Amino acid sequence: MAINQTDVKLLKSQRLTDEDDGGGRATGTAVVDGEVNNLYSDISRLDRTTGRINLRKGFAGVLTDNADAYLGAHAIVTEGPADPRVSVLLFNSGSQTDERAAARAAIENYVVPSVPARFELLGNQLKGQRAITGVQREEHRIPEIGEVCQLVNGSTSSQYVRITSVDAQVENFIYEYASGQYLTLPRRRLQLGISAALLADYPGGTVNPAGTTDKNLAGQAKSLILSTQVADAARYYGISPLADAVAHGDLTVKVQSVYSQLVPSATKETPLIDQLGGYNRRQMIASGAARSPALIFAQVVAGQSRSFLGTGALPGSITLTINGGVYRDDSKGGFVFVSGSNTFSQISVDYQTGEINAYRATTYTGAASVTYTPAAAITGPAVTGEIVIGLANRGYAYTLNLADAKPKPGTLTISYMALGKWYDLVDPGNGELTGQGSGTLAFGTGSVSFTLEALPDVDSAIIYSYVASNAAEFTQRTGAGVSAKARIRHRLPHDGIMPGSLSATYLVGGVTKTITDNSLGGLTGQASGSIVYATGELDMELTSTPDAGSSISYSYQQGAASAGTQVLNPAPDGAGTVSGTIAGAPLQPGTVQASWSVIRKTPVPSVAQQVTYEQNTIVDVSAQDDGAGGWIGHSGTIDYTTGVFTLRVRGDYTFNEYTYEQEKKRFDISHVS
Repeated sequence: MAINQTDVKLLKSQRLTDEDDGGGRATGTAVVDGEVNNLYSDISRLDRTTGRINLRKGFAGVLTDNADAYLGAHAIVTEGPADPRVSVLLFNSGSQTDERAAARAAIENYVVPSVPARFELLGNQLKGQRAITGVQREEHRIPEIGEVCQLVNGSTSSQYVRITSVDAQVENFIYEYASGQYLTLPRRRLQLGISAALLADYPGGTVNPAGTTDKNLAGQAKSLILSTQVADAARYYGISPLADAVAHGDLTVKVQSVYSQLVPSATKETPLIDQLGGYNRRQMIASGAARSPALIFAQVVAGQSRSFLGTGALPGSITLTINGGVYRDDSKGGFVFVSGSNTFSQISVDYQTGEINAYRATTYTGAASVTYTPAAAITGPAVTGEIVIGLANRGYAYTLNLADAKPKPGTLTISYMALGKWYDLVDPGNGELTGQGSGTLAFGTGSVSFTLEALPDVDSAIIYSYVASNAAEFTQRTGAGVSAKARIRHRLPHDGIMPGSLSATYLVGGVTKTITDNSLGGLTGQASGSIVYATGELDMELTSTPDAGSSISYSYQQGAASAGTQVLNPAPDGAGTVSGTIAGAPLQPGTVQASWSVIRKTPVPSVAQQVTYEQNTIVDVSAQDDGAGGWIGHSGTIDYTTGVFTLRVRGDYTFNEYTYEQEKKRFDISHVS
């Protein structure tokens, strides 16, 4: 007796519910075809508003009294739901006895933990939060909405979180690396909304040059954030309308989409502003000759000590001698042992900030020596390209030939899209590509071979960008910098300053700087300039800029002016020189000041009238004696014993003369002295 089509049944599982124990073993009860709610319950208004996923387990079985061999069957979805907001998918869990909790885990395992994410937790994240706070370097990629990460708190707890919103802004964080010594660290703060509340507390660190501290303020080890990659743990089967008509004999068909909604979700657009339009990874380039500073390592926490180079460092240029051992950096932020005593489990360096961390069971504190090439972190114009992905070339392994413009070490980034999400492979500087995939880069030939961790989406592109090694857009210039100076003009509260009595002080880096006068109207010490003893006027240029918030302090003695201010009315001779006698002689050298006014003509052109008008301008002039019988900036002499003086008060000046030319329609300016 044969097995008929009506003998093949869809059998119910033990529990058709959405509880954790839903599913189970097969029963002998068949699902009645055409019966309402034979597997699923009705869709409530709440489910339609907030979304819901229903999992039902069914079995294919043969209900017949004979023992004929069953040769196999297949299951397909032949008709999609009439409601556009409902989707149906089939998948095989591979178990005859599993329950809903195991099936849900299989669905959720479409991603698995991968490499550490490009951001870290900032501060403690508490149970029940629906947002987490992170921090990252400015050059790192901002997390995307829909991205899934795993939070791991040691062996205590872990949780997958999906990012639903992103708010990013750059802030300056202050880091104290020694008592009273601070660094300003610009970092990007991230406020990330997540789809589900945190189920446990996840400690986070505070900002330091390497990222964040290993422990929070309470001494708890910080939690890790791991990015995820597509795992393809399950195969789903559904139905999709045809995009193009097909005919008998066609070998390919085109459907509207190979994707279907697995869990309820919503799409949100987030505008991004002030973003770099191209390559934004930073590269380190040499910025000077090799340096060999002495280092002092101080304890950070038990088993960890730290020191700073003082500048950024060129990858591959650092040789460190510490505690009897010699180490060389590996261009990836770590050190390898070279010779001597190897007493450290790990030594790491941040090339951008110059921070070196040393780890061992017993914390090392003491001196070390280092030789390295200073470097600066910069961006540069990028070479970009793409590999368009189609059905014909979709795969895991690809190659690139970049011989025409070979990449600089540490600049190559390869990005690809899998299931609508972007993933990256980067070269840390040693030619080994890491991230969501692996590969190698030959700097000598420009050949790149890489393998992706997931199949890229059809009609997407693999995008690569880097800075070419033959680019000459950067020029290294070395030399002493010009120190900033401050020029200050100030009038002391009193006039008649005693020559040689002035002393002024100010702070630079907490160190006191002193200025004095030379008794002849000049300033010496940590400033240059002049002082008018008669009026107390100072004109000085400081050798260094004073500390912010500090002040300049003055001390001096006030002398008695023997004759005070005198008004003289000598007539200038043909050369513009006046002469006379100052009462009160003998005079103190460097204390004499003469003031007078002159009249100058100023031309005022009128284009409309084609004429030039003139007006008189009164200009005030003053002269200070130089303490040696002359005048500063003016011709003349002074006898301090008798008070007899000569001073040229009239001289040449520039006068602009305007002429109007009708043909050329322009002004010509000539100078008349």
